[in-house]
Amino acid sequence: MGKMKKVKKGHTQSRIKKTIQKDKPLRVSQRFNSDHEKLSWQIRLLDFDGPWGWGDMDAKTLKYVHGKLAQFESMTWAEVNHPNTGCHPIKVRDLCNEARKRLAEIKVIEFEEELFSLRLSGKERLWGIREHHLFKILWWDPRHDVYPVSKKHT
Repeated sequence: MGKMKKVKKGHTQSRIKKTIQKDKPLRVSQRFNSDHEKLSWQIRLLDFDGPWGWGDMDAKTLKYVHGKLAQFESMTWAEVNHPNTGCHPIKVRDLCNEARKRLAEIKVIEFEEELFSLRLSGKERLWGIREHHLFKILWWDPRHDVYPVSKKHT
């Protein structure tokens, strides 16, 4: 093998390669910073069954959700993930038992450690996987059941 080419001051390609080849591989969402890219969404992973499935959604609600997603498309991930939006990642281990059980049943995110919660209104959330600039939509949670929290000062 030839000499390692310098990549960045103090870092060689071999050091970078060792970082990537650890026992636990990095999730795609950890490898690249896509915070300054606009959010796009993908519906391939939609869960049509289960307690937060899309199968029973009426047309009026679907239009409402579509409108909210269209608003998010104009935002970068840095804007979406801002504390004032109420949108944030949640560790899978912190989700309700029913949500963790459903994730195991549908086998969609076996290697993901977290889901991302998009806040549409007070209680309404969309749940999915953030991968680079993509939000891979999984669930519609109109009652904030997937990650229940008690209100402060009540």
